[in-house]
Amino acid sequence: MTGHPTVAVALALCSVVAYAFSAALQRRETARAAEPVESAGGWGFFRSLLRRRWWWAGVACMVAGAVIHIGALGFGSITLVQPIGVTTLILALPLDSWLEKRRIRAGEWVGAVVLVAGLVGLLTLAAHGPPSRTPPAPVVLGAIAVIAVTALVLAAAGARGRPIVRAVVRAAASGLCAGATSGLVRLIIRLIADGRSPALIATVVVAALVLPVASILLVQTAFRDGGLDAGLATQITADQAAAAAIGIVVLGERYTLGAAGAALASVSAVVALVGLVTLIRAGPTPEQRAALASPTAAPAPGR
Repeated sequence: MTGHPTVAVALALCSVVAYAFSAALQRRETARAAEPVESAGGWGFFRSLLRRRWWWAGVACMVAGAVIHIGALGFGSITLVQPIGVTTLILALPLDSWLEKRRIRAGEWVGAVVLVAGLVGLLTLAAHGPPSRTPPAPVVLGAIAVIAVTALVLAAAGARGRPIVRAVVRAAASGLCAGATSGLVRLIIRLIADGRSPALIATVVVAALVLPVASILLVQTAFRDGGLDAGLATQITADQAAAAAIGIVVLGERYTLGAAGAALASVSAVVALVGLVTLIRAGPTPEQRAALASPTAAPAPGR
């Protein structure tokens, strides 16, 4: 079920649409949840989200996007499918501004375009073939352990600091979990095709089921504290980095053009990082978003 890049790209673009609607709806509902933006955590915030039907609509869009994305990974490499997901940001920005009843700032568009340009640069260098190897069990288990520990450290670090700092750190943790999930799904397909140990496959499947749940929980607090700019942009960037790392380190996928391709990929990564920082700095502050979300500023739809 691999080696069909056209089908992979078509499915990946469909998943982008679902993810964009999901991000915009979830961002709106996190802003309208009961817990104030100044709070760093608490289960009350999540209990409030669970009572909001439009938040559940956002989750449904996310699930639909994930199912389509998994299908894309069955037809193309991680380094092909993953960077397409960055276009979610371009579609989600106008959706978010429409729901929030505000104009997108010029700096937000500049940051988004630069970020997309950097990640599209990575896309053009992507290998379009199937994985070149199936990793041994110690490599697979070690990769899962590294992912889990790194995500836990980032989640803990995101409990402190200013709201925008918490948002960026937790969005990075969310992106790590999401990107790792994509990489593990691709790995599962390869392990099954090669008839590897059922115990090893089961371990990877469990990790691929737990990580997206953690990603969803983390990104809700990122949306609450930093809005779509910091939350989604950071998550998408970390998502691409994590999935590409698994594809390259674990599955042996490579970028084209050899050393020159690696150098161009590094430049593209720097461009993407500049765009990310620009977008985060240009977006509304948490206080401005809270004012927009208040009942006096606009009615709270979905209740």
